[in-house]
Amino acid sequence: MARRRTPARRRSRRRRNNADWFLWLVAAITLVVVAKWLIELITANWPLVIGITIVSVASVIGALVLRSRRIEARRQEWLRDNARLEKADRMTGGQFEALVEALLRREGFHKVHRVGGSGDGGVDVVGVAPTGDRFVVQCKRWTNSVGSPEVRNLLGALHAYPGHRGVLVTTAKFTVPARQCAAGTDLILIDRAQLAAWLTGSFVLAPAARVRAGLRSPRRPVVPSAGDDLGLGGALGE
Repeated sequence: MARRRTPARRRSRRRRNNADWFLWLVAAITLVVVAKWLIELITANWPLVIGITIVSVASVIGALVLRSRRIEARRQEWLRDNARLEKADRMTGGQFEALVEALLRREGFHKVHRVGGSGDGGVDVVGVAPTGDRFVVQCKRWTNSVGSPEVRNLLGALHAYPGHRGVLVTTAKFTVPARQCAAGTDLILIDRAQLAAWLTGSFVLAPAARVRAGLRSPRRPVVPSAGDDLGLGGALGE
């Protein structure tokens, strides 16, 4: 059974509706008055307003630039402290990926970021060289040799990154089958010897960038043959 509204209840509801309309009317009038006052203030003092606006924008831009420089300074300091093989050997997989990311940034790569995690398709870091060439990097912080299955996995992952060149970097070495699997492809293999040179700056991943900039590219170090024994054994994991 529906409840009947009493006259008192109807009068109370009308009073609330009238109060709401009154508040909305006051708010609208106040908004119009404030807007008119602001327009008159800006019109009368437009040079001051423009000056304040310019100073505010410049302050924001300066703060962003300063923040960016501080972040880059911390990144360079971290790279200097960790750009050694003995440090890389003690890193976790994620830390080694961060090291490779820092090395790419040092070469002038942009749009550099880590992918990582499940479903990454075997790709850990991506970036674009100063020349515009795009790279995808897989990082293996191992002490055992990297074999052909890892090479094939990265080659397969490249299908999801058209136009990118693949790089497989490790703290160990590559087996003969791994090098044979990479032969004839555009894949770059960076073993322990080349990683050491990369850390010291005597090896660059994209030397064409330095040639185009008028700089002399360092000579790539002689890579040990696949049969050389580096005295490594036992996987530490990625």
